[in-house]
Amino acid sequence: MKRYVPYFIFLIPVLAFCTLIFIAPYTARLGEESSGYLMVSKFVYGIFHPICHQKPERSFFVFGYPMSVCARCTGIYIGMLILTILYPLAKRLNDNSTPSKYYLIASMIPMALDGGTQLLGMRESFNELRFITGFIFGGALIFYLIPVFNQLVLKLALKLKK
Repeated sequence: MKRYVPYFIFLIPVLAFCTLIFIAPYTARLGEESSGYLMVSKFVYGIFHPICHQKPERSFFVFGYPMSVCARCTGIYIGMLILTILYPLAKRLNDNSTPSKYYLIASMIPMALDGGTQLLGMRESFNELRFITGFIFGGALIFYLIPVFNQLVLKLALKLKK
């Protein structure tokens, strides 16, 4: 059971973070009838503002309002959540090795191509593609974050034992 503790310490904030992405538009919808919900919605949108441009045209809409992050960021975070949940099926939790950095770089290539070609005016991307490219990166990122997190928790536990 001890080997699952760092995993759940990692999983719970990822789950909470992803839940907040949906809470913002939900509370905005409820805010149409209650100003208390509107304050919650504005607060949650504000939390995500420093990490995402939040352009409505690049976001999915839920409950009639844009999600608190764009489609690509939604893909990254949902990819992180789903692969965090599936992680124990793919790798032992006490295996703190990380894959080659080239896999992480490869997972960024679809995002770079999509975003780069749009930035250069070669084409216009669309939200479903933004989501998929973000999901690929977010899913791959987990195989680097969880082992590093496990190592940090292990070091902290050893320090606390002394």
